[in-house]
Amino acid sequence: MTETFAEFQAMQHQFEHQPSEDNGRVRIGLVQLASDFTLENEWRQLLGERVELYSTRTPCSPTVTPDGLRNMAQNLTQSSALLVPGMPLDVLAFGCTSGSMLIGEQEVSRLINLARPGVPVTNPWTAVRAALRELSAKNVAVLTPYIGEVNFPIYLGLQQSGLHVSTFGTFSVLDDAMIPRIPEAAITRAAEQLLLGSKADALFLSCTNLRTLGLLDDLERRLGVPVISSNQALLWHALQLTNCIHRPQNFGSLLR
Repeated sequence: MTETFAEFQAMQHQFEHQPSEDNGRVRIGLVQLASDFTLENEWRQLLGERVELYSTRTPCSPTVTPDGLRNMAQNLTQSSALLVPGMPLDVLAFGCTSGSMLIGEQEVSRLINLARPGVPVTNPWTAVRAALRELSAKNVAVLTPYIGEVNFPIYLGLQQSGLHVSTFGTFSVLDDAMIPRIPEAAITRAAEQLLLGSKADALFLSCTNLRTLGLLDDLERRLGVPVISSNQALLWHALQLTNCIHRPQNFGSLLR
């Protein structure tokens, strides 16, 4: 019986190896909220074989308020540093629509790049507006789960980006953990009512915690306009930043 470390070293077999080469896949690093139940699960349906996802969590308030959203900035750098140290990433994504808008896109990128310098950064607020431009949308309908104090800055931000917000709807949910529990049927019904008589040429479903991915194709058929969700647009924009051609089907016209 081996009883000492020296004896163990003598009996242990050591093998030579050459490190494997990079597999050529796109690697996305995702910083999502501690209370997000939805984003990562929806993205897993979209990735395919060419894209790898590495995620971490960042602290957040249990309620979705302007102050709580802005306060997330103080942990972004530390949380980003937890993403697979030592592994190169092609793009980094911060998973909060309203938080990105209230903290500021440039500040989100700056804070994340303090941990991972030189890596392109995206967020849902940037991604959604890029997606709307890609689809040549000018008049936008917006549906969110947020309270009015969070919705008003989003409304102003879209207007300031050169978009006309033709109609705006909300479920007025304060508790972030309750947002994923908004039923798909309620989202569909609200979207149909929101666009009734509206001149909107696109619908934006805001919030990474709102379960909408499986609704996108059906809503587009029902409404006759492109439907953009935070999670769908965020992945689309992350892929754009890496020049990766990956087209998941059945999840809205943006990804097709």
